[in-house]
Amino acid sequence: MMNVDRELDVCGLSCPMPLIRLSQAVTEAGSGVTLKICGDDPVFEQGVRDYCELNRLEIISVIQGAGHTLEMIIKTAAK
Repeated sequence: MMNVDRELDVCGLSCPMPLIRLSQAVTEAGSGVTLKICGDDPVFEQGVRDYCELNRLEIISVIQGAGHTLEMIIKTAAK
């Protein structure tokens, strides 16, 4: 299991709330931080992928959890 600096659970939230929460977490975390975000919205994975591409964040892994839950490990850009 990978060490993460911060975990964010957005299960039960619908788009765009998971991305708003992710944006807040990235801003608070700063650079070079590893985040784990868990969500279950049907468009969660694509939304996070698009957000990461737009903001130059690295997706380290995507793991299918129980049911429709998906865990994504993201690394913020180092300055």
